[in-house]
Amino acid sequence: MHPLTLSSTALLRLIKSLSPAAGPRAHLAAAAIHGLLFKEGLLHAGAHLPTALLSAYAALGRPRHARDLFDEMPDPGLVTRTAMARAHAASGQGAQALAVFGDMLTDGVLPDNVALAVALAACHGAGSFPAAGMAAARRPGMMVHAVIVTSGIVPDVFVSTELIRVYGEYGELSVSRRLFDAMPVRSTVSWNAMVHQYIRHSNIDNAYELFLAMPRRDVVSWNTVIAGYCLVGRCMEALELFRQMISPSSCPVHPNGPTMSTVLAACAGAGCLETGIWVHAYIDRNRMNDNGSLDRSLIDMYAKCGSIEKALQVFEKAPGKRDLYSWTTVICGLAMHGKAADALRMFGMMQDNGIRPDDVTLVGVLNACAHGGLVDEGLRHFYSLEKYAITPKIEHYGCVIDLLGRVGRLEEAYSIIRTMRMKPNAVIWGAFLNACKVHSNVELGEIAAAELTRLDPDDPWAKVMLSSLYAKAQDWSSLARERREMNSLQMKKTPGCSSIELDGEVHEFVAVVLTIEASGGIAPIVTVQLWMSVDKRCIREKHFKVNLSSKLEMLELVFWQVLYAFQHGMFYSTGQVLQKLKAEHV
Repeated sequence: MHPLTLSSTALLRLIKSLSPAAGPRAHLAAAAIHGLLFKEGLLHAGAHLPTALLSAYAALGRPRHARDLFDEMPDPGLVTRTAMARAHAASGQGAQALAVFGDMLTDGVLPDNVALAVALAACHGAGSFPAAGMAAARRPGMMVHAVIVTSGIVPDVFVSTELIRVYGEYGELSVSRRLFDAMPVRSTVSWNAMVHQYIRHSNIDNAYELFLAMPRRDVVSWNTVIAGYCLVGRCMEALELFRQMISPSSCPVHPNGPTMSTVLAACAGAGCLETGIWVHAYIDRNRMNDNGSLDRSLIDMYAKCGSIEKALQVFEKAPGKRDLYSWTTVICGLAMHGKAADALRMFGMMQDNGIRPDDVTLVGVLNACAHGGLVDEGLRHFYSLEKYAITPKIEHYGCVIDLLGRVGRLEEAYSIIRTMRMKPNAVIWGAFLNACKVHSNVELGEIAAAELTRLDPDDPWAKVMLSSLYAKAQDWSSLARERREMNSLQMKKTPGCSSIELDGEVHEFVAVVLTIEASGGIAPIVTVQLWMSVDKRCIREKHFKVNLSSKLEMLELVFWQVLYAFQHGMFYSTGQVLQKLKAEHV
């Protein structure tokens, strides 16, 4: 390659043709062009060729080579400095990108909106979520914002959108909203950024309100709000939003892979097996899982909804597409269903297929050992974590405490808690307290309850468990003391909750005690504990379609059905009673 035979235009075309797809040849070509530019003095002749090569180095994943080229340039201008900052930011080197931006200001080079957008994007990897008490001046995003304000630069839509994201990451949600409201022109990306910041801070109601106000919603908008409802545990509303999304009268937006992954997670979270089966059929009908990318989500959904057989069917369907995540999901699903032997068999098959387990896989293995009572094998896997280059996490310790607690080896479990690499959390102490209650160990149970109360003084669960432990040990004075303390603190145990899916809709029920005045001389007062719908309207209006004048009549209806079944030797679950009532009264 001789400079006389190639014009600057030809060189520029050659540089822009460099692609990561070419592999090592592209790296060699870039190095050859770099040498040519240096040898012929073209690094000093103009900025367009070295800047193009610098961007090519960044695209090829060579930020160090890009920096060497940048340092060889005697007087880099705004475009070159911006390209160097972008190369650092794209490689996850946010601090270096901001250093280039700082040098730009020091050298008197006024940034434009492109340089500002790059600098703000670099703030995502440098200084996000500063520590409590950190001075505002040390937040790089605020420093960039100060440059914008003091220099009089009018930020464009891209810069304003990045500012919304940066302040959201700093926890300054009100500032993000003020910046959003002050934008003269907003793109769909700007709307999505503000919605995402509300979701990020679990402010789902404001996010949904803003979502409804959007002039145009794309698939990212829908995915963000659906995922937000899942994040705060409102999975039924996530599924309802998905139904709106695919409604022909709603919008022209079509769901994509991330949409379906989130929707399947919502089905798993709500326990909606019927809806999950329908979503699976929708995926197959629209050929959205031809590459197997949704297999892990389908396996997880079926396992968490109680159908491990369907989960295994998905797993067995495409042996060639199994990856670490698919194996891990099916192992955890089998462990969840108490199929310890099958889970361990899958773990062995996974390693035979040359797939190295990660920390989540080992959590599933340890959980399987705990459910199966395989203490020695569970401990062997726990103490061999380093063989897989895995540092034990608190989840692994939790499984081992559960494993030892189930078989009554409480002293050993307590010794592990005291020697953990990290501070035990409420899950660790909760599992240990439950084991102490099962095996009637008052001394260790008191220690666990004290630690739980210290971690969360407002949660009555530890005191309820300790009271049960005292009652089991017939320590009535200690039981009375705990009850008095709970009463003085006005602590109340959260009612138990159950759920049932009817016609693709899940209804939750809480335990209540109902007193009914019976008529006809049967009994003056009947007191019964039953399950009352959390949604006061769902039974009366959505299912039975009967004109019940009050909630009391609805509950009487359920009670007398249960009483009739009991008198005739028939034992129904709550769901069976509701199904029977529905059939009789619709």
